[in-house]
Formats: sequence, structure tokens, C-alpha cells
Amino acid sequence: MKANHMEIFTQDNTSDRTGLYTVIAIFSLCIATAIAQGTGFFYTPHYTKVLVITCLFVAYTGLLFYLKSSGRLDERAIVFMMILLGTLLRCGYVLLSGLYERQHDAGAYTGMGTDFVNPGHIGYIEYIYKFHKLPDLNPYELFAYYHPPLHHIISFLWLQLNIILGAAEDLAFENLQILPLFYSCLCMVVTWKILKVLEIEENGLYIGLAFMVFHPATIVMAGSVNNDMLTILFMCLIILEALKWIQNKDLAGLIRLALCIGFGMITKLNSAVLAIPLAIIFLMHFISVIRLRKKSHLLSWIKNYCIFAVIVAPIGLSWIVRNLIRFGEKPGVPVPGETSPMYTAGYSLWERLGVPAFSDWNFAFPFHPISAKACSNTWVIMFHTSLFTEEYPTNLPDILLVMCQITFVLAVVFGIATALLLIAVLLHQVFSRSAERFIDKKTGLENTVFLLTGYIIMLISFAAFVIIYPYTCSSDFRYVAICLVYVAIALGLGNKYYLCPVHEREDGFFAKFQAFCMHVVNWGIIIILTFSTMIYMFWGRW
Repeated sequence: MKANHMEIFTQDNTSDRTGLYTVIAIFSLCIATAIAQGTGFFYTPHYTKVLVITCLFVAYTGLLFYLKSSGRLDERAIVFMMILLGTLLRCGYVLLSGLYERQHDAGAYTGMGTDFVNPGHIGYIEYIYKFHKLPDLNPYELFAYYHPPLHHIISFLWLQLNIILGAAEDLAFENLQILPLFYSCLCMVVTWKILKVLEIEENGLYIGLAFMVFHPATIVMAGSVNNDMLTILFMCLIILEALKWIQNKDLAGLIRLALCIGFGMITKLNSAVLAIPLAIIFLMHFISVIRLRKKSHLLSWIKNYCIFAVIVAPIGLSWIVRNLIRFGEKPGVPVPGETSPMYTAGYSLWERLGVPAFSDWNFAFPFHPISAKACSNTWVIMFHTSLFTEEYPTNLPDILLVMCQITFVLAVVFGIATALLLIAVLLHQVFSRSAERFIDKKTGLENTVFLLTGYIIMLISFAAFVIIYPYTCSSDFRYVAICLVYVAIALGLGNKYYLCPVHEREDGFFAKFQAFCMHVVNWGIIIILTFSTMIYMFWGRW
């Protein structure tokens, strides 16, 4: 037992070192990207940028072959190289995309030389930059100002640092993309940590991590200047810390969870959705504490949960309380009005949230048309924007259009397949005997409850959001992008349970069928990621 404990400790220590080196590499590349945006490279023609970035990828490939040929490509090295490649893709995308390209609610800035108060996330950041305080106006009177301010405050500090270091104002604002770039890269590291906490290794780890690393949504959002990417990072951290707490049941874990939820809520309020499955886990644990009938133990955990509440409530609710006291405003989202072409309330609930008809999918041209007349179904819009954001290209070459059509069909098929896979593997780790050698039954049950209820509640809250705010923009995939982590978990656990060594699998036809299906899912995901990357590269999007 002692030797096994030492082995686990050594693995954790090695993993921590690998994580530290990975974060250092990510930080260095993000800073290099910020510097590159301030050089003549940023103003060179698009094809020149693509050529330089291609050379970097050739060098990367050379390093990969060197590690392979020298026998140094173990699990840690493979993970590092995957995250490094994902970071290079994101850095390349930011270098090839300007401040106003493929943004959501970005608004604009006019600079320190004016006293204009501009709308949008950029305007919000500029307000803090100009006046060195949070906006005094009612946040619901100017678009995007209703958002909690953490992302915008951090962006202001980064903007100020750029100015102090001598960057021109235009460059400083252009470099606002560097922070979401950094957040997106950190999401890859946190996803890797989540998979490791679930004891997913080798092929399951690689395919699960690859899904997060190469999915186009996470790459495009790396160049976004709004608060979506920081929100997703905090939600990833909530999932990670919750899974760790389920294993350890310690006060330190509770404090980390409280900070992640609190700071997530003052980045974007929908981070609080993950507090619901967490509350269920807390309740399950507290009931088990009561059943022990030990007064000291019960009082200790009452104290711990009070500490959790004392930390999370003041941080997470601060923005809501401020707006209630100062402006009498409850949480909500300003809407464009019924005259907007995006308005969907005129369509039935089934048309918006029911199973889409075949014609709704528009497989021939799988892009989001914005107008509700063209498409009002939430799930169709979600799939469209998950791959191609809100792009609606008019001059796409035929070969790329065919690739888009194939990729979209596969994305729909395997999106549904991975949702079913997630349910299957989470139930598997509770009810299957073969799963007991990987994880104890109580931990497996709590993991299943937390992950499964979190995934379902996320989709329910998404549907509720679309009903409350009936516009096509409410159906954008970015509102449920955290589901990519759940898919990564499904892929990892699926490989862990269904494609483990033959002598460890359950016998019979059903086990062979599960293994076959898992192989099909793996290859489907690989094709989707490969095709989507090729589409964006030749489409001139990065």
C-alpha cells in the first residue's frame, strides 16, 4: 500500500511539473503573439502571415518526429505537444484576425482623446480605461454594460500595461485579444487535468484532449474580446475542482470551489448554473455525514459549508446587489425588440426547441443565416455556430463547401452520439462491475451525479434562455461551449471502459459491439477535427 501511495504521489508530482512547463510555454507564446502584433509582421499581407505560420508548423512537425525517433514521446510529451500545437493554432488565428473580426457584441472604441461612451465589450473596457472606474450609468441603458465586470477590469489592466510599456493606443486595443487567447489555452490544460482526475490515460486521454484542443469553437473564441472565454475557463475550473473535492472532501477544495464559482459569476452570471449539480453533491455528502451520527463531524462540516457560503456569496452576488441598490435593476439581458429579424417568439415552441425537420438543417449550405425566417430552431443554430460561428460566406469555393457539408453532417451525427455516450459511460461507472477496478463505487456515483446533472441542467438552462430571450442570437453555441468538456470526458471514459485491453473487458457480443461503436466514434471525431481545421485554413480564417 505504501509503495502504491508513493507511485501515485510521484505521478501527481510529475503531472504538476508538466502542467507548469506547459503553462510557461503558453504564456511565452501569448506574449510573443502580443509582440508580433506590434511589429511590421502584423501589417504584412495575409499570405505572408500564413507562410510564416506554416514555417512554424513545419518546425513543430520536425520536433515531433525528433521526439518520436528518440523514444521520448511518452504520455507527458504527447500531451505537451498537443497543447503546444493547439496554442500555435490559437496564436496564428489571433495574428490573422483583427480586433473586429468574428466578434460578438464587441462594440467599438474611440480612444482617450474623446469623451465618447461607446457600447459593446470594447466600449465597456474603454470606459474603465478612460475614467478609471466602473460605469456610473445604468448598465442596462448601454449595450453589453449589464455584464459583470471582472473580464473588463482585467482587460483594462492589460490595456494599461500595454500603454505603460509604450504600445500605441491602437495596438493596445488590438492586444485585447491576447487575454482570451491565454484563457483558451489554459482551458486545454484544465481539460487535461479533468481527464487525469478521472484516471483516463493513453488513447482516451489523447482523443478527449484533442477534441478540446482542435475544436474550431475554442479556437475562434480565443480571438474574441468578450467575456465568454474567461467564463468557460472558470466553468472548466469548477468541474475540475468539484471532481477533486468528490475524491478528497476537504476544506481547501471547498474554498477553491467557492472562489471559482464566485469569480465565474462576476465574469458572467451563467457560471452559476454549475452550482446546481454541485449543490446536489453537497447534499448527498451532508446526508452521509448526518448518518454517521457524530456530532463533532457534523458541526465540522456545517462550519465548512458556512465558510464556502461566506466566500462565494459576497463575490458572486456583488454585481447583482450593486445593480439592485444603485439602479433598482434585476439580472437580465437587454433585447433588440420585436422588430429585429432575429426575433423568434412568433414561432411555436416546437419549431424553436423541438426535433428539427430535415429541411431545417439546411445541409446544402450549413451556415447560420441570422434571420429567424431562414432558421428558428435552436438546435440547428447551435450546430451551425459550433462549427462556423455566425459566418454566412457568399464566395466559398466549391471544394470547401463540400467539406463543410460533410463536416456538418458528421458533427450532427456524432454530436448526438457523444451525448448518448456520455450518459452511457457515466451510468457504466456506477452499475458496471468492470468499472470498479478504475474507481470506487461511492466516488463513481458522485462523479456520475455531478457530471450528468451538470450536462442536463446546462442544456435545460440553454433552452430556458432561448425561451426568455427569443432571438436567434440566443441559440449561439458559445452559450453552451462548456459542453465541449463533457464531450471530452465522454470520449475519454468511452475509450477507458470500452477499448481497454481485451483481457480486461466484459465478455460477449455486447462488449464487442461497444468496442466497435467506440472505434467509429473515435474516427468520426478525428475526421471532424481534421476537416474543420483544413476548412478554416484554406477559407482564410486562420
